Amino acid sequence: MADTQSVISDVKLFIERLKKELPEVFGQPDAKPGAASVQTPSDTDNKVLYNGDLFEARMYVTPDQEEGVAFDGTIFHIYLHSKDSDPSALVTEWLRNKANETLKAKTKEWAEKIGVEFNNIVIKDQKTCWASCSGKKNINYSYRIIKMPLAVQDYLMVHELCHLVHMNHGQEYWQLVAQFSPDYKSHRRWLNENKGSIFAEVELTYREEPQEDARLKDETTT
Repeated sequence: MADTQSVISDVKLFIERLKKELPEVFGQPDAKPGAASVQTPSDTDNKVLYNGDLFEARMYVTPDQEEGVAFDGTIFHIYLHSKDSDPSALVTEWLRNKANETLKAKTKEWAEKIGVEFNNIVIKDQKTCWASCSGKKNINYSYRIIKMPLAVQDYLMVHELCHLVHMNHGQEYWQLVAQFSPDYKSHRRWLNENKGSIFAEVELTYREEPQEDARLKDETTT
């Protein structure tokens, strides 16, 4: 049975795909009958996929402040030097840094639970593979894993760490995976159904926010 967070994430991502595929259906609710549907960038874009959920992104031009991203648990606040700055690049860098921090720490925790040892962990920008484990006990992750629900992230870590015991996908391997990730089949289905959203690049369009709504960059949470 799939965990609740993954189910909710699946539904949200499905709706987002429908918005892009059927813009005429998801137009402005107060539009006059027969009028063309109009969507602003904030309706269709300006959302960041992180830990399986879609969060609003707000942008502020702050020339005297260092460019960067602050996440308060609900909104991604993006600080730019000018309107020509690239908010997508800033958020991508933030996600990569968060992946480097989180995936390495959680993999160590799972390795202790499973009772295995690895050599090194490398976070890459892989676009066709979620993760891999080499014969030298090195584990590679795509930073994009950080976009997935936490339970799916955990499954991928378990998946790779179990290869340190069985370097194959035989019956004994899957039995070991099931010990630590009983819902691995539902997690695999989630990956297959949402890989397009996970591999997609961050795409944000600048939209000016009221200056009084800006938050201090150091007020961040994970």
